[in-house]
Amino acid sequence: MCPGKTQVTQCYKLSRPSTRGRSGASNTVLQALAMALVVMASVGCGDGSASAVRQGPLSGPALPGWTAVDDPPGISELAPDLSGLPVTGRDDAKALVEHGDAIRTTTFTFATAKDAAEAQKRGAGDDYQRQLERAFRGETVGHGPGVGLRLSVPRPTGAGSDLVEVYVLARGRRLTLVELLSARGFDAVLRDRVLRVLSRRTAGG
Repeated sequence: MCPGKTQVTQCYKLSRPSTRGRSGASNTVLQALAMALVVMASVGCGDGSASAVRQGPLSGPALPGWTAVDDPPGISELAPDLSGLPVTGRDDAKALVEHGDAIRTTTFTFATAKDAAEAQKRGAGDDYQRQLERAFRGETVGHGPGVGLRLSVPRPTGAGSDLVEVYVLARGRRLTLVELLSARGFDAVLRDRVLRVLSRRTAGG
């Protein structure tokens, strides 16, 4: 965690929304991504582990019609408390956007499977729920499948709110954090497909 605002500023250089304008994403998605960047800066700078930005396992045939967009600094700072758990690597993915929805993921690799399981256990706790509510300035409206939360989040500009879903998937030494952003509620069939693909990717990493 960053001890002061100066380090937060150094860790996160917020992108201008116009850099995503060519992706065809709706204003709601752009606002949600911009808000998430502010949330990242408010939480901290992470554990300093090396990361690589990749296209992601959901591109191509898995999700036809979705557009990959750059999404610095990613969502690693939305992870459960990882203090005391040795992280050996972090694999960030580009965000995927389509109409009013967005998918963001990052995967942590731990020294042992026990460490990854402990991180997921922390993600199932009440402390993590409160952490996300504070970060997004929203409220929990439900629980998703497995270790997952659904939050109603006020839009950064204008009236109304969006739904944010956060899932914590763990297999072996890997833990994948998934964020689903939606203006109208994420399609249940699509959600299941996304989580299945990412679960396989987590297990096979």
